[in-house]
Amino acid sequence: EPYRRQRQMCIRDSITTMKQINFHLALYPDTFLWINEQKGIFYNTREHSTFLFDITNLIKNYCTQLLDVHNLYVISINEKEYQCQELAIWIQKICLHNVGFFIKHQYETPSPISFPPLLNLQSDIDRIEAAEDRDVGEYAAQNWNEFSIYLGGESKFPNLHKQIPYPVDDSSILPFYDLQAFLSSSDNSYLNTINIIGNPFSYPYKAELMDLLYSIPVKKNFYLTASTACRFIKEIQQIDLPNYELYIYYEQEEASIHHILTEKQIPFHWIYLISSEKQYEDLEKLETKYGNEYVEVHPIYTGDNLPFFEENVYLAEEDILQSNYDKQDIFAHQVMNTNFWGRLSVLPDGKVYSNLNHPPLGTLKDRVYDLIVDEMTSKRAWRWIRDEVSPCKDCLFRYLCPSPSNYELVIGKPNLCHVKP
Repeated sequence: EPYRRQRQMCIRDSITTMKQINFHLALYPDTFLWINEQKGIFYNTREHSTFLFDITNLIKNYCTQLLDVHNLYVISINEKEYQCQELAIWIQKICLHNVGFFIKHQYETPSPISFPPLLNLQSDIDRIEAAEDRDVGEYAAQNWNEFSIYLGGESKFPNLHKQIPYPVDDSSILPFYDLQAFLSSSDNSYLNTINIIGNPFSYPYKAELMDLLYSIPVKKNFYLTASTACRFIKEIQQIDLPNYELYIYYEQEEASIHHILTEKQIPFHWIYLISSEKQYEDLEKLETKYGNEYVEVHPIYTGDNLPFFEENVYLAEEDILQSNYDKQDIFAHQVMNTNFWGRLSVLPDGKVYSNLNHPPLGTLKDRVYDLIVDEMTSKRAWRWIRDEVSPCKDCLFRYLCPSPSNYELVIGKPNLCHVKP
């Protein structure tokens, strides 16, 4: 309602003859403004509205004033400059796109008040490192929230685990007692999800692993083939494991277990791996037959299907401008990688990673605390953001884009978009 009233005032005032003395332009607290030498963009996280505009000397001057934190998103508009059609149209569009408002008033009337969306840097790693009396480790544990356990065995796609959660092709036996000690650390108090990826029945310590998972009060996700899931259904019901979900790699000839899963009310999702447009017909049949809520689609890069990614995964400018991020999402994109932050993984050989495309941080024998601090002080994965990537770091839309992902690393391209090819 306040947005509606202010917009009406803005439009009315911007198209009538000005007789007042003071003119002020203010941006809403939910609005972000980014500019470069050629373009500027407003993005309102409440309305999810965007306004892309050209930068001229006059517009740049007012944008610079708006971005000055001391002005608190409220600036005076010069009456003579407002007579310039270029500025008047720019202000009118700001109002029409619901990113700010324009008012005129008498000298004695107080100017409007707004507050720019500023990231709270109290816990920012660079700020902590610069402070002599603080240490990055002071809040290390609370940033580890997800742990993926890769069991050994065979894999239909040996290298796919570097793109998505998928079983590895590894004959090593995960050292259970090291895993137990690692997960029993006091540094796992903020852990909220454990992923078990692979065939539990091929693991010699399956019974001990299930007992350990039962004792840890977090969400458990099991990534299984359909044939393994058939056996696992009975197992998981016998131990009455709380708070779990099955993620089953879809194989058409084995999809008949769907009715078993739904009948027994077992929480699950089909994972549909797609690498070509030819598979869309099969995917549509699956979603029609079982419902979209049961299907999770994962594109996979095969090495020779880049055109498929360019057509179906890469973002165009219009895709980016239709973003539905809230204020916290934008803040997150400015300081962390939302795909990797807070996540650690262990492979069957006991080596621990923040990202499986990078060298390991250490092993299960290391202290969780030390591994987390090491990752937080680097920019390997958790802090790998668009500001660290060229050409993204010079792109106007970098905070409206998803964080860099494993696909970029596997494909060998810094970004998956058509804006900065």
